[in-house]
Amino acid sequence: MIQGYPDGKFRPDQAVTRAQFAVMLSNALKLNTAETALPFSDGEQIPQWARAAVAQTAAAGLITGYEDGSFGASAVVTRSQMAVMLQRALRIDIPAGDVERFADHRDIPSWARPAVEALRASGLIEGRGGNRFAPNEETSRAEAAVMLLGMLEYRNE
Repeated sequence: MIQGYPDGKFRPDQAVTRAQFAVMLSNALKLNTAETALPFSDGEQIPQWARAAVAQTAAAGLITGYEDGSFGASAVVTRSQMAVMLQRALRIDIPAGDVERFADHRDIPSWARPAVEALRASGLIEGRGGNRFAPNEETSRAEAAVMLLGMLEYRNE
């Protein structure tokens, strides 16, 4: 699901790029990684090692691009973006009514709030210190690994 670097290190605190997360998500879900057309305006900037995974996760509706049609392969995945991709992968229903929220709930972008609330209600996502979700902070490799493992466990329940 997740590979280390050529020097054999995992680098748990390093931020995950959008291209890396697409590969991790594709591997975790065992998506068909046959090469398909990339639907993004910056497709030529997506590293070769990630193209099939990016195309397949996009085709599956798990990853989308930015408003300008680009993917931004080297951009870091925020915690909000990760939550949305995982909620899409799991197809978890958005909770209705009053739900427990993170202390920084108002900082979560409106497009990510339903996914964050669904993952929290399902027990799949926790905040950082002080009950903060930290929606705009970078997703680390360790966080991505924990979340993807949680996603697989949830699917197998």
